[in-house]
Amino acid sequence: MHINISDSEWCVMQTLWESTGPLTSAEIVARVKNEKNRSPRTIKTLLQRLVVKGFVNYKVDEHDSRIYHYSPKVSENECIDKENRDFVSLYYKGDISEMLARFIGDNDLTGEQIEELTALLNAKREEAL
Repeated sequence: MHINISDSEWCVMQTLWESTGPLTSAEIVARVKNEKNRSPRTIKTLLQRLVVKGFVNYKVDEHDSRIYHYSPKVSENECIDKENRDFVSLYYKGDISEMLARFIGDNDLTGEQIEELTALLNAKREEAL
């Protein structure tokens, strides 16, 4: 079974990923509340869910056992990669070319964006040879 990060939990993870070090729950609450205007209780619940799911680590403060310091257990790139794989699997039956064709066909692209995509595809072609 795959355990995913919900949209609400994602904002807590984003706060942890953006930090240069561990954060206390009070620091997380302050940052998320300013951005998303969620209640402190909701934010702490989201944080606990992430700990239970294994996405967040914590350490007890050595001077005050009531304070916990939280840090991400997984990187943002790991989570994005998993979300991308799950998205392609769920909506496109694992067919990345179908997904790309749909996205490219449904969106206006600048010449620069087309050049970037062409360069990426050419680099992938070279890797495959």
